[in-house]
Amino acid sequence: MRNLSILLTIAVFFVGCSLAPNYVAPANDLPESAVDTLQISDSWWEGFNDPALNKIVLEALEHNRDLEIAAGNTARARAALGLATAQQYPNFAVSGEGARTWAHSDPLNRSKLVDSDRFALSGALSFEVDLWSKLSDSKKSALSQLLAMEATQESIRLSLIGGAIESYYALLALTYNARDIEEMLQGKERAYELRKSQAKAGALTELILSQVAANLNGTRAQLIDAKRQKEAAENAMSVLLGRTPKAIFNDRIAISDRFPFGALPSANLPSDLLLRRPDIRAAEEELKASNYSIGSARAQYLPSISLTGSAGFASAELGDLFDRQSQTARAGIGINLPIFSFGRIGAQVDSAKAAKEIAISQYQKRVATAFSEVKDALSRREQAAERLVRLKEQTTYLRRALKLTREQYEAGYRDYIAVIDAETDLLGAQISLNAAEAENIAAQVELYKALGGGYKPATAE
Repeated sequence: MRNLSILLTIAVFFVGCSLAPNYVAPANDLPESAVDTLQISDSWWEGFNDPALNKIVLEALEHNRDLEIAAGNTARARAALGLATAQQYPNFAVSGEGARTWAHSDPLNRSKLVDSDRFALSGALSFEVDLWSKLSDSKKSALSQLLAMEATQESIRLSLIGGAIESYYALLALTYNARDIEEMLQGKERAYELRKSQAKAGALTELILSQVAANLNGTRAQLIDAKRQKEAAENAMSVLLGRTPKAIFNDRIAISDRFPFGALPSANLPSDLLLRRPDIRAAEEELKASNYSIGSARAQYLPSISLTGSAGFASAELGDLFDRQSQTARAGIGINLPIFSFGRIGAQVDSAKAAKEIAISQYQKRVATAFSEVKDALSRREQAAERLVRLKEQTTYLRRALKLTREQYEAGYRDYIAVIDAETDLLGAQISLNAAEAENIAAQVELYKALGGGYKPATAE
């Protein structure tokens, strides 16, 4: 009994002595950041004031398969944390037995069998003492894995929202393209009928008529291609929204008839970017998990102690099972001390250390990538807005030029080829303008994604 007390005293002394390295976040050479007062809302896309867009985003969040997979991975990580937590507590089990045994009781008479009964009911308790914080480090590692998975899920969610918005307005731009081409085509068809009448009357050469007809068919082909692109974009967006194959074939995607008039609030390089980005948080939690895994691996070198105990009843007669004479009890302590592992434990420790070095590099790479993405997004937003302004001005001038060219043609100062060229220039500018509208929104969305898009890191209790 005295020896048992000594062992327990030693065990208690080493409980909580972790062998994991002290965690220190890697240093990063960061640029000077502005103190950004912009608070990004969880529903920041509502700033576009587009009810149809809001429905699209909500549908994507509810049905997207990638997000469902991420949620499943998070649930698995949460279950792993529950298992690691449960390992720190005792295990209690109840067992019962009722058996009859037949045996030869007389060695001289082997043909005679004598039966005997045994009945037992007992409860067993086992508990591993958390020496060297092996179980605690395992729990901390599992917790960091869960937080990393939650941050990864949020990163996927943010990418999904951004992808849905960009796809939505890209689809709207393609819809505008088809509309603009169709409007231009209707005017060209009316002009072609008029030119045919002029050619029959001898007021127009066959060369000019052929050029008008060629231009008309080219526009028709352009419209077919625009409709094909629009349908392909709509089908791809249906997959992004998680729609069923039947819905992809039968349901259409409702979109608004205009691009947003306003823009999302502007933002600069925030000072708390490392806290805003879910992918950075995920990388840091992965690093923490690998750090704690080193402690769990190192603990394999040292002894482990398990406490066991059981109490119950055992009797040859069922009716006597709960008598005082049938009571049984047992208590014990088990020690496991590795002697020769032939490099197994060392390999586990080396693997854990290598995993931590990889996690450090991944974290630092993720931080550098994040600041690069913010810088690119800021530049893209500025250039997209400037390009949109220039293309709007270009379209206004080309529309005016087409009107003047038609007037000059009607007055006899220009030939009809000039009208065709002016129409072609205007249509090309309109298509570029539609793409620029979508690009301007995509640039704003990209900046909000780069800033973390309203992510609020989970806090480990």
